[in-house]
Amino acid sequence: MTNRAAENLTLLDAETQRLLETCAQLTHADRPSLCEGWSVAHVLTHVARNADGLVNMVLTAVDGQERAVYASNESRDADIEEGARRPLPEIVADVEESAARFREQAQVLTGPAGDSLVKTRTGNTVAGHQVVAMRLLEVVFHHVDLEAGYTFDDADPGWVARTLRRGVSQWQATGDAPALTLRPEGMPSLELGGGGPEVQGTAGQLLLWLARGDAGGLSSAGDLPQPPPWG
Repeated sequence: MTNRAAENLTLLDAETQRLLETCAQLTHADRPSLCEGWSVAHVLTHVARNADGLVNMVLTAVDGQERAVYASNESRDADIEEGARRPLPEIVADVEESAARFREQAQVLTGPAGDSLVKTRTGNTVAGHQVVAMRLLEVVFHHVDLEAGYTFDDADPGWVARTLRRGVSQWQATGDAPALTLRPEGMPSLELGGGGPEVQGTAGQLLLWLARGDAGGLSSAGDLPQPPPWG
């Protein structure tokens, strides 16, 4: 597998800056987000704790000493709940500072450490350089979740295309994909379940449907099914 850490770090820098620009415009953190049961404050606190958790994976890639991403699932959830009760400026500062900590540590993954094998929170084994891709996905997805004007169509088109294809592959792998043909603007068509009725829209709109079940803006012959949870 090609080490794309340098390329993904460049994308991450841009997407983190966009997230922070959005954060600077927020006025209320207690309103709902696209993440069910989570407010904007919950989402931003999660983004901050994710950065710190992924630093543990980076350190493991460097020295081979296995570390848990989080102390436990319970402590992860408790940290998010507690952190979401903070004032918005404190939450935003946490997002910025934790992002900077991850970025400083992650540069090492462009070298030999990027080829080391590390375990994710769910126990899957990935190459160290994939940790950067994991962080990039978290930043973009949760920026969209804020519902503050940023959409998947604002992200890097190449990243959106790759991530859309990943979403299709994940659904296919469940063995329960519906027979549909996705036709994203400016991209080759993508088949689910061997292909079928067309679903048309931008790549970002299709990704939003696959990632969050929101089919807004899509054109289809009938009602669209609910995608499985994003893996």
